[in-house]
Formats: sequence, C-alpha cells, structure tokens
Amino acid sequence: MVITSKEHISNSKKGVDNLLYEVRSLLEDVDERSLNMPENINKWSILQCLKHMSFAIEVYNKNIKEALDSGRHKVPAPNFKSHWKGDMFTKMISPKPNGEVSRPMRTFSSMNPVQILNPEIVVNEFFTLYEEFGALIERSAEYNLNSIKINTALGPLVKLRLGDAYRFVIGHAERHLVQLKRIKASLNQVAA
Repeated sequence: MVITSKEHISNSKKGVDNLLYEVRSLLEDVDERSLNMPENINKWSILQCLKHMSFAIEVYNKNIKEALDSGRHKVPAPNFKSHWKGDMFTKMISPKPNGEVSRPMRTFSSMNPVQILNPEIVVNEFFTLYEEFGALIERSAEYNLNSIKINTALGPLVKLRLGDAYRFVIGHAERHLVQLKRIKASLNQVAA
C-alpha cells in the first residue's frame, strides 16, 4: 500500500476518533454491574476488554513517544509505503470488512486483565491512553513514517514501520470493538 503520509496520518487519526466515539456510545447505557459481567464463561467483560486494549496501547504509546522524542527521522517522507510485515500483521489482527473476526487469537498472559475491575478507573484510563495515541499520530506528521521502526508488544525482535504500527494498533482496536459490541449484545439478551 502506498499513500501520502498526510492522508495516512489523517486516516489513522480518524480511526482513533471513530473508535473513541463508538466506545463512548457503547458505554452510554451500561450500568456498573454489567460492565464487569462477562459475555460467557471463559470470556471477557466490557471492562476486561477495555483494560486489555489499554495494556496494548500503553506499550505502543511508550514506544512511539520514545521514537519521536529521539528526534531521528524528523524529515517527513511525502508518501508512506507499507512493509509486507506490516501488511501481514494488520491483516492478521483486523476484522474483515464485514466486521467478522475470523482468527481467534490467544492473549499474552501479561495482557490478560483481572476479573473484577473499577469501572471509573478502567474507562478513564482507556480514553486517556487512546487520546494520547491520537496526539502522537498528529505529532508524527513531522516525521518519516517509513524510517522510524517501532517495537511491537513482542519486544525488539519484531518491529514495524511507524505507519504500519498505526495500522496494526487501529486494527487491534477495531477487532476488540467488534468484541465489545458482541459483549453488549449478550448483556442486552440477558436483560430481556
């Protein structure tokens, strides 16, 4: 995929803004007790899903911030060209265009949330971290999205181009947005 860097940054920021809007809408009419109610046995609750998303974005925010703060590659490239590795990881993690999540994935134990969580803390943390991610995307307009390499949650063994890291993180968030909607639908069925 080749796209102008400016357009890629704009699309990425829109992806984050859309995620935040969708999650806010989803949470509007869910009470505190229901937020901690799992979809099913051995499945997550809405809060556990949000906490997992926060664990993941925290890693990327830290790595992206460190890369931008280093000041290297502070000459933006006119275009962003995705790498095959970024394409593969993004395709693997993202839901299909129809919203289906075709490949179940196991979560690293370090990113597994505890069972009962404080709604206010988890929700505030989620929005704070994703708003920070959106700000980092905007800040990166001054940098080369192709040259900066970001460690993934797998550590320094697997790195993605900065522009690919945006695609991957947003794909991961969209995957869990599908899950959040499914959890909420299951809560609505229980309430009915």
